[in-house]
This record gives sequence, C-alpha cells and structure tokens, in this order.
Amino acid sequence: MTDLALAGHGGAFPMSAEARVLILEFLARARTAMGASPTGDETVRDVEAAIGDQLQRILDDGGRIDESVTTRLLEQFGPIAPDDVTAPAARAPFLCRIVEGKQISGLCLGLATRADVRVDWLRSIAVILGLFSGGLLVVAYLVALLFAPRIRTTGEYRQALEADRRRKQR
Repeated sequence: MTDLALAGHGGAFPMSAEARVLILEFLARARTAMGASPTGDETVRDVEAAIGDQLQRILDDGGRIDESVTTRLLEQFGPIAPDDVTAPAARAPFLCRIVEGKQISGLCLGLATRADVRVDWLRSIAVILGLFSGGLLVVAYLVALLFAPRIRTTGEYRQALEADRRRKQR
C-alpha cells in the first residue's frame, strides 16, 4: 500500500501502488492534452479534486482503492481535452499586442512571448534603448502600435505560434 495526495484534499489516500501509477499517468496525460490552454492548469486541478472526491466516497463506504477500482473510476472521467481543440487557422503575427497582463500597450508582452523571454527583462531593455536611441525606439514603438494586432492572452498567442511551428514541420 502507498499513499497519494490530491488537490483539494487535506490528507493522502491509501491505495495500491498500481492504482497510484494509474492516477498519476492519467493526470500527466491530462496535463499534456491541455497543453497551452489558458484554462489547462485549472481544469487539471478540478479533475484531480473530482478524482479525490470519488476516492473519498470509496473509502467512506469501506472499500479499498486497487487497480480495478481505479481503472473503473478513471474510465468514468474519459479523456481530458481543452474546450477549444481547434488550432487557429490564421498564422501568428510577428508583432502583436497582448491585452491580458499588459503594462502600456502589450507590445513588449507580445515580443517576450514570441521570443520566450521574461517580459520584465524585455521591458527594461526597451526603456534603456529608448533613452539611448534619442527617442528613435519610442517612434518605432508608436509605429508598431498602429500595425500590431491585439490578442487577448499569451496562451492564445503561444497556441498560434505552436500551430505555425507544426505547419512548418510538415
């Protein structure tokens, strides 16, 4: 027997080692399936808590958590997939303005997401270069604002970037 702690539950659930492996593999597949979905972490936590609720009912009824019980339980949940499994049809823009988490216009956040760097570093570098360029970078920033499309979240932009990478690999 081994124990497994799940989100939303104070204690650990006693179960067989095989049952523990089944649950951990199921949750790992769910995390992978959710990928960069903006609600992915929350969805997996909710599923984990729901599994814990079902396990608690089994234990409260005097049952044991073994491989067969766990298999039946996980079959009830079925495969986990994001709400929107379709990849964006349009290509990801090179420059974009991300609305969620923006400081001024979201342009630095869009560049940081594309380059996969920390946004606070990129913002600091942009301010320093803006000062040392005599305002030329500020003018370029303002021009970019005119042409850069808005995207709601970094998750949406990452999903579009990933879809572009997959298209290029084909």
